[in-house]
Amino acid sequence: MEKKIIKYPKLVKEMANKGENQTILGKVLGITQATISRKLSGKLEFSISEVEKVCDHFNKGYYELFK
Repeated sequence: MEKKIIKYPKLVKEMANKGENQTILGKVLGITQATISRKLSGKLEFSISEVEKVCDHFNKGYYELFK
């Protein structure tokens, strides 16, 4: 079985703490759940505007979610 790699564990943890899933975050960003999955695994990068929207959505700073 292939191990799932998560590039942004702080973001994933915050999503879990707020009871949100990839589909909800996708709606916030206007993208699909599949695209969110690829971004969280590092296969795709978040754009600057997406990072800003995620930070605003969770009321957290960049370093709290992405570093």
